[in-house]
Amino acid sequence: MSARIALMGSGETAPSMVKVHRALLDSLETPARAVLIDTTYGFQENADELTEKAQSFFAESLLTDLGVASLRRAKDADALEVTRFRRELESANYIFAGPGSPSYALGNLHQVGAAKILQEQLARDVTLCFASAAAVTTGRYSIPVYEIYKAGSDPFWQDGLDLLSVFGIEAAVVPHFDNHEGATHDTRFCYIGDRRLRMLEAELPDGVPVIGIDEHTCVTIDATGRVEVLGKGLLTLRRDGQVQEYPSGSVLDVDSLGLAHRQDTPLSQRTVVQETNSAQQRFREALGAYRVDQAMTELAATIAAGQTEEAMSMVGELDAALVDGFVDRKALLDPLLQLVIELRASARAAKDFAASDKIRDGVAACGILLEDSAEGTTWRFATSD
Repeated sequence: MSARIALMGSGETAPSMVKVHRALLDSLETPARAVLIDTTYGFQENADELTEKAQSFFAESLLTDLGVASLRRAKDADALEVTRFRRELESANYIFAGPGSPSYALGNLHQVGAAKILQEQLARDVTLCFASAAAVTTGRYSIPVYEIYKAGSDPFWQDGLDLLSVFGIEAAVVPHFDNHEGATHDTRFCYIGDRRLRMLEAELPDGVPVIGIDEHTCVTIDATGRVEVLGKGLLTLRRDGQVQEYPSGSVLDVDSLGLAHRQDTPLSQRTVVQETNSAQQRFREALGAYRVDQAMTELAATIAAGQTEEAMSMVGELDAALVDGFVDRKALLDPLLQLVIELRASARAAKDFAASDKIRDGVAACGILLEDSAEGTTWRFATSD
């Protein structure tokens, strides 16, 4: 299995990490399909610049295209945008995320169920490379760095994405562990310093460690439980007042490090539930075979059944196919929407207004508006794209 998580303390797009990225990409069992999650820095005015910087690094240093799973502000994203984001994650085998704010990322990612998607991707032999702020989010417990370091909040833990649970690990991840930018004040341990880290450690359950990763250092954990330290610095484990340090080049395992704290099913024994005869699976097969009528029939039935989440996913997949140049979006969707309009008209004629409203609301959740007038019902995209 090539499934692994790579946690970088910093330097994710620096020359020092090129060799690490290349090794991770080379270990993939299928050609790289790399995507960047832009949520960690989605609030920043230079978000576009940061995306371009990451894409340039991958193109020039790694000779790999880097797509974008974009979710900069979840509450402003419509159903189609959320579905596109999910689809980008589900179709990738190398998922990269980096600098920004851990708490901002968590607030947005939790809203769209990203943790579950990422955990399931690990069970599909995907590599997750999370650095800096993104690395903070991977544990069960997450430090809200900005709130503590910048805004002066008393130290507290946030609920992380808990991605390490896939490997049976319950922990808090702290990158920038050896940071010394403060010069005259302590900025180690992701800028919060020793005093505040000790306050946080006192709030952790017994036996739960802090996994500290130095700058320009990477720690990988794979499906077999192998742990490797790469780059320039140390892996540090702090647990119940004890400190253990492991230099670059160390090859360890989860059990010997005492990290197998949880009783979750190990990744190597996990299987992903496969859809066998669902409408969504039939839709995917029809779309892949360019059987447009069948695909539209499955989508229409799903909308009529009020299965909003499934319909959103289908529309996202259809939208991606159309963006790839399959055919004009509106031309392909029009036969489907005419069928939906007929279904709704029949429900209204039968005075089944609950069914009529369910169809209208289900379509709206997929980013399409039905508009009634004296001339009849028409449809349009909720957004202008």
